[in-house]
Amino acid sequence: MTGPLAGRDAAADFEAMGQRWLGLGHLASPFWFCGLEPGGKERPEWPSIWATRYGGAEVIDGRGEAGDPDHAQWFGPDAGLQTTWQGLIRTRLAFEGRPADDEAVLRHQREAFIRGDGDEAVLELSAYAARGLRVEVPREKYMRERIARIKILLGEHKPTFLVCYGRSRRREFAKLCGGAFDADDFRWSGTTLCALTIHPTPRFQPAPKPEHWDSLGSELRRRIDGSRAERKA
Repeated sequence: MTGPLAGRDAAADFEAMGQRWLGLGHLASPFWFCGLEPGGKERPEWPSIWATRYGGAEVIDGRGEAGDPDHAQWFGPDAGLQTTWQGLIRTRLAFEGRPADDEAVLRHQREAFIRGDGDEAVLELSAYAARGLRVEVPREKYMRERIARIKILLGEHKPTFLVCYGRSRRREFAKLCGGAFDADDFRWSGTTLCALTIHPTPRFQPAPKPEHWDSLGSELRRRIDGSRAERKA
């Protein structure tokens, strides 16, 4: 390493990141999402960048550099839709009753998604990036501790909803949310409605159509509004 990273213990930073870095965005936000791991290929220097530039924070501003040298491409005026994020954004917009077509989703991605002071947090069960499940990374390492920590933060911040994407990790997401999901893949964790859904870019089947995310956002709204009405009655 050179420059401000020179002399750092890269192995120690790698381990610290695996334990502590949970994701992107703003914890004190109403809309949370959680996946298995960051996508893409990890840069060897990223753990030390996280430890120095971001002070080893649990959640960092997603509009900055976040492990991918081309990360900023998703926020510029010429950015295209990011394949995983578009489903999450569409869910959030549909929940709010806002237009959730490709143009609206792309506008939100370019202008506001996962800001450090924004309305979303995108968290991960593992801090170690991989392009797919066949890529060998220590994704299981520290996962139990990370789940326990996210569960604590969920109780502290009480977001409106938490969408967990990736059904192959149903057991881990159930632990995070405090118990098994119901037959429709929802459950309450305190006042937060949790949902389990397919990954936006699943490995063994076609990607969900936009209508899937529209329906998920609308159903989250229906259930949350119903719960609030019951509490007022």
